Parts: sequence; structure tokens; C-alpha cells
Amino acid sequence: MEKPYDCHTHIYDDAFSADFEQMLARAKKVLSGIIVVGEGPASNRKVLALCARYPKFLFPGLAIHPDKVHTLTDAEIDAEIDFIRKQKNLACIGECGLDYLWARKSENFEETKLKQQETFCKFIALADKMKLPLNIHSRRADSVVVKILKELRPKKAVLHGFSGSLAEAKEMVTRGYKIVIGTNLFFSKETKGYVEGLPLEAFVLETDSPVQAPVRGQRNEPANVSLVVKEITKLKNINEADVIDSTNNSVKEIFNII
Repeated sequence: MEKPYDCHTHIYDDAFSADFEQMLARAKKVLSGIIVVGEGPASNRKVLALCARYPKFLFPGLAIHPDKVHTLTDAEIDAEIDFIRKQKNLACIGECGLDYLWARKSENFEETKLKQQETFCKFIALADKMKLPLNIHSRRADSVVVKILKELRPKKAVLHGFSGSLAEAKEMVTRGYKIVIGTNLFFSKETKGYVEGLPLEAFVLETDSPVQAPVRGQRNEPANVSLVVKEITKLKNINEADVIDSTNNSVKEIFNII
């Protein structure tokens, strides 16, 4: 039986500084590979350095997380996009998207929302120019993310942290995008609803390590994808091989890692 992929992690985080090699060894026992996504200039460079150390198992994605957008000037954002454009062998453009929870914490909610939207659109254009999929963050802005994707029609995308309606999720899947099912399956009613209401072909898997652990308050790690696989088998009354085969086919279809 094949091993699944973790399609969205932040394993350069300090949460792994004490036991990184042990964490990675546990991941290699149960996974075929891990996509590591950046959140801004500093972490993007960490992603590149880390993935260079572990080729063919760690695969890089670069972008600016929406919660960082309001901390950067337009010139800084454009400079980072130019840096990303020059990189080779990326798996995806991500993590990018919209996060209105963080926008509300900024000094000007409306201004920050607009800047997030403008930056997201820039990354959509970059992804299509580089012929790469988008690894999209969506938090309390799902309807706006859906609207932008319908308008700009990027060729390939996965929706991480999505919590829109089942009808919105179905529409995104109909357009060829994938819903990322992660360890939030253990506490998100929306994610459980997607698993129950959509076909296996709609999904790829993730952990979002080090956050979103199956037990709240604990550190998450990529090996926990195996728990997600097991939970999907229970909800859909199928076997693990079916889940892994289907989600791996989606990974190979979308990401530039095979």
C-alpha cells in the first residue's frame, strides 16, 4: 500500500527545534512526502533551505500568508513575489489567501481586507504564470475566496482551512479544485461534512503542523496524517488503501512533486 502525503505544513517552526529529526523519522515511516509552505519573506527562505536538505521528501511552497499582508508595504510584497518568481522546482504557491479573523485585529479592517484581496489576486496571477497550483488559506472569508476563484479561474488550487457551505465546497470541486482534509477533521463540523458529502476524489490531506492537532493544545506533526486517513475510512465506510490511492492520485495530478 502506498503512503499518503501531507500537503500543508510549517515544520520550519520553532516548535520542532528540539526534536526535528525524530519528528521527520516518524513522518517518513507513514508518509510519501510533505509539502512545506511559507508565510512571508523570512519563512520562505527557511522553507527553501529545509527542502534543499531533504529533497524528494520535503517539497516547497512559497507565498505570503494573509495574516502577514498588513505588516508589509506594497513594495515589500512585490519584491517577495519577484523573489518567488525566480525560484525553481516549487510544489505550489502558498500559503496565500484571505483571513478576515486576522484582518479584524489590524488597525483598519476594511483597508486590510482590500490589501489581502489584492495580494491574493497577485499570487493567483503568479501561480498561473509559473504553472503551479495554489495552496489557499481561507478563514472567515470563504464566500469571498469562492468569488475570487470563480472570477479569476486559476488552473489548479487546494483549499486549506476552508469552512464554507457544502454547496460552495461542491462548486469548488466541480471547478477542479480540491478540499484539504486535515487533523481539523476531529473538531470541525464543516470538515466532517465535506468528508461525508463529497467523493474521495475531492480531497487531499494535511496536518497544518505544528497547529491543528487532533487533541487541542498539543503540537501537531505530519505523521498524524495517518489518523486522518483512519477517520475518513470510518466516516465513509471504506478501507485505508482507497483513501490513500485516491488522495495520492489527486496529489500527483495537482502538485509539481512527482
